Amino acid sequence: MSSFYKTSKWKHKRGTILRRDDYLCRECKRYGKTTPATTVHHIIPLTWCLIRMVAYTLASINLVSLCGECHGQMHDKTNNKLTDKGLAWVKRMGEVGVKWIEKYAGEW
Repeated sequence: MSSFYKTSKWKHKRGTILRRDDYLCRECKRYGKTTPATTVHHIIPLTWCLIRMVAYTLASINLVSLCGECHGQMHDKTNNKLTDKGLAWVKRMGEVGVKWIEKYAGEW
């Protein structure tokens, strides 16, 4: 998985998403804060995307700019499953996210 983050496709996409989000954490922005984004987060987990070879690996709909603190709140540190905050971002994906939650969220 770590080799994925070294690919030129990922590096290009990461830059595109950071620019799209004005280099600001979108979770903080929801609460009126302007915090610099340091991470581009896979809303539907990258591991799931890679295992199933799904197009969401580099899909803009599945990527969001976050600060380190907010990114840490998207996954449970003990089992790496999505937290309620992480699942809320999946729901924000609309129909795609709702269907993913119905089918796979228990695994992730």
